Amino acid sequence: MTVDEALACVEAGVDAIVVSNHGGRAMDHTPGTAEVLPFIAKAVQGRLVVMVDGGVRTGTDVLKMLALGAEFVLVGRPVIIGAVGGGAEGVKMVMNRIADELRTAMILTGTSDVRSVSSRVIYPPAW
Repeated sequence: MTVDEALACVEAGVDAIVVSNHGGRAMDHTPGTAEVLPFIAKAVQGRLVVMVDGGVRTGTDVLKMLALGAEFVLVGRPVIIGAVGGGAEGVKMVMNRIADELRTAMILTGTSDVRSVSSRVIYPPAW
């Protein structure tokens, strides 16, 4: 959740990190992962893989996390809800919905593939 922790992981030779506030359960009033992700991703850029979780519920959320610097986006709670409500079919339904939403968001932002998501989808250039 902090740049210094991420840099310590780089120094330790870690291959990847997950930016996560553990559902906000670690400590009250901590920032959301989307708030800290851009700073962490910039600080470690190219030196390790950055994954993120926390508050990801839709395909649009996935696009935003990619735009903020994540290379992988982890989806937890919606998958669990799908599993509890419908087993494997429920999980499949949730993942298909998120994938459809992501594709739609990519089309609407002119993004051709997930590897080319730009911060411009959140922070457009000045007019």
